[in-house]
Amino acid sequence: MLRWPVLTLSLLVLIAGSACSKITDKEPATGFVNVNVVPMTGEKVLHDQTVLVRKGRIAAMGPSNEVKIPKRALIIEGNGAYLMPGLADMHMHMRADWLGPNWPVSPMNLYLANGVTTVRCLGPYGKNNDYVLQWRKEIDEGKLAGPYIFSSGEILFGPVENPGEKVREQKSKGFDFIKIYSFVSREEFSEIMMSAGKEGIYTAGHIPFSVGLDGVLEHGMDEIAHIEELDFEFFDFDRTRKSDPLKMFQYIISEADNQTEGMKSLGIESLEKRYGEKISEVLDKLKDKNIPICTTISIAEIIKNKLLDPEVFRSRPENRYMEKNFFYYFDSEREMHQVMFRGHEELARFKWNFDRLLLRNLMSAGVPLVLGTDAGGGGMGIVPGFSVHDELRILTRNGFSPYEAIKTGTVNAAMVAKRMAGAGDFGTVEAGKRAVFGGRSGQVNHGTVINSFWFRSCFS
Repeated sequence: MLRWPVLTLSLLVLIAGSACSKITDKEPATGFVNVNVVPMTGEKVLHDQTVLVRKGRIAAMGPSNEVKIPKRALIIEGNGAYLMPGLADMHMHMRADWLGPNWPVSPMNLYLANGVTTVRCLGPYGKNNDYVLQWRKEIDEGKLAGPYIFSSGEILFGPVENPGEKVREQKSKGFDFIKIYSFVSREEFSEIMMSAGKEGIYTAGHIPFSVGLDGVLEHGMDEIAHIEELDFEFFDFDRTRKSDPLKMFQYIISEADNQTEGMKSLGIESLEKRYGEKISEVLDKLKDKNIPICTTISIAEIIKNKLLDPEVFRSRPENRYMEKNFFYYFDSEREMHQVMFRGHEELARFKWNFDRLLLRNLMSAGVPLVLGTDAGGGGMGIVPGFSVHDELRILTRNGFSPYEAIKTGTVNAAMVAKRMAGAGDFGTVEAGKRAVFGGRSGQVNHGTVINSFWFRSCFS
């Protein structure tokens, strides 16, 4: 098993091209020298390496005593630090105020500072979603510091007026995929999926209540947005019920609370005995379709701490970077999960254990898992960038080796990006792949080489 105390350089590799083994002095290059490379091409570390980057592409990599450094190259001395692919948060959200005073530090910078160089927005917040496309353009052109962005357009929340037209509009604007939410009807879901198939655009999202897992798999939705979406397969509730979203979630939470009477304090092993057979049935369906699922497992821990261990939640150092209005609502007990779980707070403990049970079984079964955190919206207490390391910590404490955990946010993220947008050749350090610190332009921004210490807590 890979174990290392500190990783101190972050390198994002993006789009593949033909490998180059020679660089001339006339071509500007950057040399990362004396680094231990974590290539993510296997569970290994390549010691004392030199990595040469030219025009945003990894042009050569090999032992430091074998790779020739061009005379005019900019040299970045690693001093034995570890160099690895940048991480990806493949489930997050953006808000139009990210660059304004509502955030102590822009989430763009929080991601980069935490070594997260790719993000995927599963629905930008706000009436006009086009600001994400503008930010992406500015990042790609080097005008704005930020991670490489994939994004859907407006969330298809449900009910959806003219579903096919919505799909075509998002595809024509240049969004990468369609995000489907819980309240889409069976008829709307069918039309969305049919239109997405015709347009050749990827689909990801919740398992709509009226559709269920079987319907989602039957229609070929490409990806499930949360592990916790599977929770709803284990409880009985009226899937045809008509009510506003908050009341619907409160109703489901009440039903789940009743159906888990006496099980709130059960550990994972005891829950395995109770739900193991049903979990196996669900896993068989998922394995048959090879459908990726975003982890977002740290949400369950955050909900538990907010409702049952508020002092633990409040004491997190990263809270200083929280959206400025969050604690106003939290302290007045009007925060989203406080409202949703009111009167059923102990269910949060069950959810935390049950979601970790699902995580362990999904990993053991080989279901493709992609790292995501649901950060960025500002309303749930999830701090962008830092949440990725919370996610990795939880993975490594629930059966994942460090290599397997990092793979969800590098190799697996690239696999999904390739399926989704044909731009998935990142997540490994190899000659012939692009090496950029955020954006799509292929330019190395030397100011964003990050001295970081985040993996100490994850892998110690």
